[in-house]
Amino acid sequence: MAWQKIMAEDSSYQTVIYNDKEHQPTLKQMQDFVGGYIQIIENEAGDQFVIDEEGRLKGKPINPDASEMWLGPDWSPDGHFHNLVGDVMVLQGEAKVD
Repeated sequence: MAWQKIMAEDSSYQTVIYNDKEHQPTLKQMQDFVGGYIQIIENEAGDQFVIDEEGRLKGKPINPDASEMWLGPDWSPDGHFHNLVGDVMVLQGEAKVD
């Protein structure tokens, strides 16, 4: 898999996963996708999550797909502060940025 896109049924958020160098996004592509200044956070597995650093302040909806990838299968929609919001780009393997 070079990339995969997951979108909410109501189109309120989307998650895109990249895992090869050929599809590694540029800074501008990351900013355009999340809709603002980016923040890159990493989970225990080493996956990088590109999020809008002000997404919560902007009132973006919880992204359950990305939150589960970030927090694991025990994530909860009630754990608002730890959940990821809005559009999220996930970089794995060779697609990760330095």
